[in-house]
Amino acid sequence: MRSLFILALLVAAASAFVAPANQAVATVRPASEAPKMMIDGSVMESVVTNANLIATNGGDNGGFFFPVIGLGSLAALILYLAPPLVDE
Repeated sequence: MRSLFILALLVAAASAFVAPANQAVATVRPASEAPKMMIDGSVMESVVTNANLIATNGGDNGGFFFPVIGLGSLAALILYLAPPLVDE
């Protein structure tokens, strides 16, 4: 009985990777017009320009202080949780 159940599971798993036979999903739409933009191009340019004002070089917003402290604390946590083995 167990082997029949395992065989049914294998068939169900294999059938999940088979492409569907009907073409109901693959309908062709006629290309009537280009999609309309939701945001004007000039608005996007101003957003990009203002986003570049936040941090213009590596020294802004703390520079390398926070990445170095973050990596150091991560290394300290790893060393604390996995100390070297001691011979007894």
